[in-house]
Amino acid sequence: MPCALGGLAALTALLSGCGHEAVAQSPVACRTLPPAQLPHSAGTLTETDSGTYCLRVGGQLDVFLTANGTQMSARWSPVTSSAPQLLAPANSGVLTPPVGVTPGVFVATAPGTVQLSSRTSDGKRWQATVRIG
Repeated sequence: MPCALGGLAALTALLSGCGHEAVAQSPVACRTLPPAQLPHSAGTLTETDSGTYCLRVGGQLDVFLTANGTQMSARWSPVTSSAPQLLAPANSGVLTPPVGVTPGVFVATAPGTVQLSSRTSDGKRWQATVRIG
């Protein structure tokens, strides 16, 4: 149907999207997690991993960020979840990381998309996206 309408009808058609089709947004594609380093984990991310990863509800995800060098500024801050109600920090049981390694253990509690992130005081940033389904 053409949009050759006048006055109020033309404004109504314009506001309702006359001439434009709705475009369905596809879900963000996700990759399989790298192999797990801890028992009972779905996978492990490191400072070299980025992008979007898949995780099932109830799954555990581990993160181990290793500092480059011995300076405190090269150490990573604690890994944070942008939505702890979906991807919650968890206790790994007994975990004593090597010097210079910042660990993070998370459990997926509900479907959604979450950002994990950390940074060093000298400005280096790490981020990965986790799609929970």
